[in-house]
Amino acid sequence: MSRGSALLWLGLAVFFVNADMTVPVSPAPTYPGSWQASIPVQQWQQQQRQFYLAALLAPVKSPLAEAQMLQQEDRGSYQAELWQIPLSSISHSKALLLTPKSQPIKAAVLLLHDHGAYFVIGKEKMIRPFAGSSVKTEAQNWVNKHYGGRFIGDELAEQGYLVLAADTLGFGERGPVLYEQQQQLAANLLATGHSLAGLSAYEDMQLAQFLAQRPHVPKGKVAAIGFSMGAYRAWQVAALSEHIQSAAAICWFNTYQHLVLPGQNLTKGQSSFYLLHPGLARQLDIVDQVSLVAPKALYLINGGQDPLMPVQGVIQGHNQLKKVWQAFEADSTLRTEIWTEARHEFNQQQQQQVWLWLEQWQKQH
Repeated sequence: MSRGSALLWLGLAVFFVNADMTVPVSPAPTYPGSWQASIPVQQWQQQQRQFYLAALLAPVKSPLAEAQMLQQEDRGSYQAELWQIPLSSISHSKALLLTPKSQPIKAAVLLLHDHGAYFVIGKEKMIRPFAGSSVKTEAQNWVNKHYGGRFIGDELAEQGYLVLAADTLGFGERGPVLYEQQQQLAANLLATGHSLAGLSAYEDMQLAQFLAQRPHVPKGKVAAIGFSMGAYRAWQVAALSEHIQSAAAICWFNTYQHLVLPGQNLTKGQSSFYLLHPGLARQLDIVDQVSLVAPKALYLINGGQDPLMPVQGVIQGHNQLKKVWQAFEADSTLRTEIWTEARHEFNQQQQQQVWLWLEQWQKQH
């Protein structure tokens, strides 16, 4: 298959099917950038990571030294702070930082929030808002719906982790946009030579650097954790940033073949703007992108009843990932699970498994 045929296949899979037809079984596409056993895996990874980074269409860097702390709140065993962080020449974000009072800090965790077509809050989907916040009710309702009633950032801070979560463009204090306005936001960025997905990815890399540079963060102990769109962002930042050494991604992993079928995750034309990099699928499948995380520690959780992530694609992707981690002789650092009865959620039982995985990882590094 030629270099452009993977991208062509993505379009054909959508536009040659209508509501009155049975979806044809298309042959699985091949991607020129996929790893082959005949290629040294480190060499492959270096080349494809550079291709991925170029696809971000990233703006000029902004000095992180200009970040400002705006507000503080004592939360008992840890301190909550509100920061404004310049992330690029065209963007900045408000972020919540939780710092345990006891030393030493176990590790640092970058939390990456979900999409959910809910833009009123961003960082507050994962970290409890300040006492005087106007979005306390909205935040509590959201964690009740998707996170088993828990603000997972506060849970981690109580366990001794330094935690950071920021608003992605369009969410919380960087919005809120209306659902339809995502397309306008994406169009404006494309018109100026950027992309919404690329800007979001680049900003996550900047946040990883900011977190790694915080006082008392142990060197080499920064993890990324996310749910739904945040899961995509978690493995992505682990694949692209030297400042992230491990990632846990809950409910966003699959293959393009399964996600571009009519009605699936990447065909909606709104939330997909946060997930699609111009030209990236010309060379790399989603599994190839995730493979750039190796040999770092990666924990993938998917739900067997998740309507957004077809389980066949999850299984297919898991099998491909294992080959790359094996090539690095790092089988033990890849953990993949399908929770048979789970839907699109990050429930308390899953959280407990991730906390145990995180505890084991930070003790070994």
